Amino acid sequence: MLSLLLATALDSTFGKPSDPDAVAMWIHDLGRLTPFGRTFDVYIQSGFDPEFSYPNGDPRRPYMIGSTYGNESPTRAFGWAIEGDIFKNHNDNTYPWLDNCQECIDYWQPYTTFGEWELPDGSVIPCTEPGTYWDCIQSNPYQRWMYLGAKFTPVNWEVLTCCPNQGDLVDLEYAWCDSWILHGPLGKKYGSQYPQYKYPQVQQQHKDLITPHYSYNRVLKFWPHREDIVGQQCCSSPSQNDYGDLIRWNPDVDWGSKKWPGSFHIARFTGPDYFGSGGVVRFACGNGHPCEPALYSVNYYPDNSCPSDLNEDGLVGFEDLLQVLSDVAGFKYHPQTNNGFEAVLKVLSEWGQCTD
Repeated sequence: MLSLLLATALDSTFGKPSDPDAVAMWIHDLGRLTPFGRTFDVYIQSGFDPEFSYPNGDPRRPYMIGSTYGNESPTRAFGWAIEGDIFKNHNDNTYPWLDNCQECIDYWQPYTTFGEWELPDGSVIPCTEPGTYWDCIQSNPYQRWMYLGAKFTPVNWEVLTCCPNQGDLVDLEYAWCDSWILHGPLGKKYGSQYPQYKYPQVQQQHKDLITPHYSYNRVLKFWPHREDIVGQQCCSSPSQNDYGDLIRWNPDVDWGSKKWPGSFHIARFTGPDYFGSGGVVRFACGNGHPCEPALYSVNYYPDNSCPSDLNEDGLVGFEDLLQVLSDVAGFKYHPQTNNGFEAVLKVLSEWGQCTD
């Protein structure tokens, strides 16, 4: 039902747009790399229209996606939805900041020992209660506060006391079929003297952006265009906004795709049965270049009807099993998971002719 809801508002954009100057979010289907569902990449194309491109001809760099500002017209709400299981070729326990952990709540507690949170029904919760600040922030997409950076990008983490520290290790050999929110090409560092990775910025309340809810197996982020924000001040009173943004990228580096000039690689997913998003994309601009947002929408339904049929010949057989065994022998599945063993079992369990 979620896909039907978004489908009424979003157009379908599968494959690179035929117009190289069009602004669009589009899908590049990589096929059935594993028996866990199709793998596909998500790109934002900003185009080469000289009216909007940089003086050297480079395309505008996406800065953020979200809804329109209160004074903008036409107005556009924002939506981000995923249905079905998402396969991860990594162990989430290695990336503890992915979860709403009690340690994270306790970590922020010393900063929120004053004020109170008034709920829509009029009830009030003192901010001295553990977790109140976190819950308030999660409930209000217009209250921008505390961006998480590397949590959605392939790096390894280790936890020391309260806060995560990142290790400079990119699991590129495992990212071939993994699921991530990205900031351009996998593993690319920016800067000449002290090269560094760049990470997409996602607010704390949207940290479950690629993790379907355990009870209804979907991700849904949605908020309307708002002209007048009646804000819920969350304890330490961060700023209110008349829009909500989901993801931000660093606009000061050239993170465009070499494979698809004019486009920017923002995500890779394996396994879901549906992905959709709609809203506006904003760009790094200035120097006389317009800053108006561009509307975008995408709907994609991967064909996961017979996921173990890797070569898509209508039959799960020896060729598919040999492909999986080759990937396992080549250590392409993350060693901190049981993915390789589970891939073999999945092919054997679906052995035979594919059925609709």
